[in-house]
Amino acid sequence: MDIVNEIILSLKKIQEKNEISVPNVKDKLNFSQIHCIAAIEYIEDANITKLAQELSMTTGAITKMCRKLLNEGYVSKYQKEGNNKEVYYNFTELGMNVCEIHKKIHDKSYNKKKAIIEQYNDEEKAIILRFLDDVNLIVEDTFSDIRRRAYE
Repeated sequence: MDIVNEIILSLKKIQEKNEISVPNVKDKLNFSQIHCIAAIEYIEDANITKLAQELSMTTGAITKMCRKLLNEGYVSKYQKEGNNKEVYYNFTELGMNVCEIHKKIHDKSYNKKKAIIEQYNDEEKAIILRFLDDVNLIVEDTFSDIRRRAYE
């Protein structure tokens, strides 16, 4: 991965740590909910375990999120014949609209960030990347502490 994409990925990680609501067709969804719907689009037989792994969240958090998305009509659930235990998720037409909006937002955001990053030379980009990685570590550590305390 080249340094420009690494910087953009680092900025994305910072953005995803913030639960800022973004408007869509029906209600406001936070980034985690939008990314959950988007993950359902590309994960074959998306279930709680696969979604939790993909989104780096607990299965409990994904279960709660999927329940909300199901109740609000963004996703539907299904079971495979002969397996009544496992529940899988698809996105609905409303969920598909969210996926399309999500992709447009990511594409636009990526291009804007790339234009900014290209103004710097390689040495400056390396410093920016190191800085952003350090910030991401702090944010991850902070959220880990919050999650850990919530379960104590």
